[in-house]
Amino acid sequence: MARNSFLLPLSLTALLSLSAAALPLPTAAAERLPVITHLWKSAEFRKAFTGSYGVDARIEPRIGGEEKAVLDAVADEMSGGDRAGALNLLKNSSLTSGSAALSFNLGNFQFEEGKTEEAIKAFESAIELYPNFRDAHRNLAIALIQEGKFDEAEEHLTRAIELGAQDGLTFGLLGYTHLNHERYQAALQAYRLAQMTMPKEIQWKLGEAQCLLALDAHKEAESLYQELLQIQPTQSGIWMNLADAWIRNGENVKAIANLEFLRRMKALTSSEVLLLGNLYLNEDLSTQALDAYLAATDGEAPVTADKALGALEYVCQFQLWDEGKTLAARIGETYSFEPPTDEAPASTEDPKTLAARLAKEKSRLQRARALIELEAGDPATGAKLVEDLVARDPMDGLALLLLARYEVKAGNREKALMLLEQAAKDPDAEADVLIYHGELLVQSGEYEDALKLLERAQALKPNGGLANYLASIREVTGVEER
Repeated sequence: MARNSFLLPLSLTALLSLSAAALPLPTAAAERLPVITHLWKSAEFRKAFTGSYGVDARIEPRIGGEEKAVLDAVADEMSGGDRAGALNLLKNSSLTSGSAALSFNLGNFQFEEGKTEEAIKAFESAIELYPNFRDAHRNLAIALIQEGKFDEAEEHLTRAIELGAQDGLTFGLLGYTHLNHERYQAALQAYRLAQMTMPKEIQWKLGEAQCLLALDAHKEAESLYQELLQIQPTQSGIWMNLADAWIRNGENVKAIANLEFLRRMKALTSSEVLLLGNLYLNEDLSTQALDAYLAATDGEAPVTADKALGALEYVCQFQLWDEGKTLAARIGETYSFEPPTDEAPASTEDPKTLAARLAKEKSRLQRARALIELEAGDPATGAKLVEDLVARDPMDGLALLLLARYEVKAGNREKALMLLEQAAKDPDAEADVLIYHGELLVQSGEYEDALKLLERAQALKPNGGLANYLASIREVTGVEER
């Protein structure tokens, strides 16, 4: 058997892994569609939020004559359309500070006026005066969710349920807190309970669908999103999450159709356009992929340099050198990799952290350019780019790996092996260096030494392809696994 019969496409992993953060196929971001978007304005929410009280003394405070007189006066102001007057009556009444009922009403008014922090204090006062005030617990939780205080909100939602709350709003918001803590099974149950009494509330259906996606129930999620599109066909977030369901189910062509529809509606963020480029690339549609990548790096809000470089590295993994050269040129034109001058807008990033990040991103771009030149351009130019990288950082393992490959092609095997030994000292590049070094040894018939290096690489970065490669070498050489 010829020596080269051992060689598999596995070597591309070492050759093309230009960054430890090789671009994965991202899915639609959950934050695209906050599950509470319009809830506060819905009729069902207002009805549940401002529901009556005073029926069950175990969970709602009794109202005395003086308190009733204040509430009657508030009602009169409201009937005349004077919300400000009604609010002032509650704020200025000497009874409010000692009345759970009046504090609760005050909190409701303040919440509806957008004064969430003041509403929280009013609801807390009502609970302090009447600890079992069920609706105060529930409405306090609503205000806390508005402030992003999910842990505190969950405590009060749970207490409201303990006190007998069975309404869809309480269960739906409990589902929302579970979802924000990634407790998807608990969230799913809560959302389904919420729909028992609020079956038309789309937010609970959206929450259920997101839970199904997270629990890998892709077909169920897909079906629910399609149902939701019948209700809200112009909601871009639903189209986006349906695309997510299709991606997770391996139906990339359907996902591409959804994303292109949104793109033409100008409803995609630059990151989502980048996702579209990844999907095109996975379907071997390189022209469309490049178009999407260029669009994602254009305009007033391009993707971050990190994401743009990830796309470039992904293109290089497919060995699309012409497309890679075009994208590399765009990245070089669009992004600055030098620390800002005194005249530049101030960055919130720590100066040292910023400088280190920019240096790393600059090296990633130069490595990609070097690889493109080495593979499909001017090898001497590529080698010069790599040499510059090594001059800046003698321990840049990925740059040394590229330089070693150049020396192998130039027939300087011994020099290449020395470079690989140095490159393997970089923890970020060690596994890829060991793979390439091991394959060189396989080509020269040094199987035992090759196995040692490849086994080390597998221990550092377990990989199914590498495991198969190792097995094939052992099978032919008769060397048993250690």
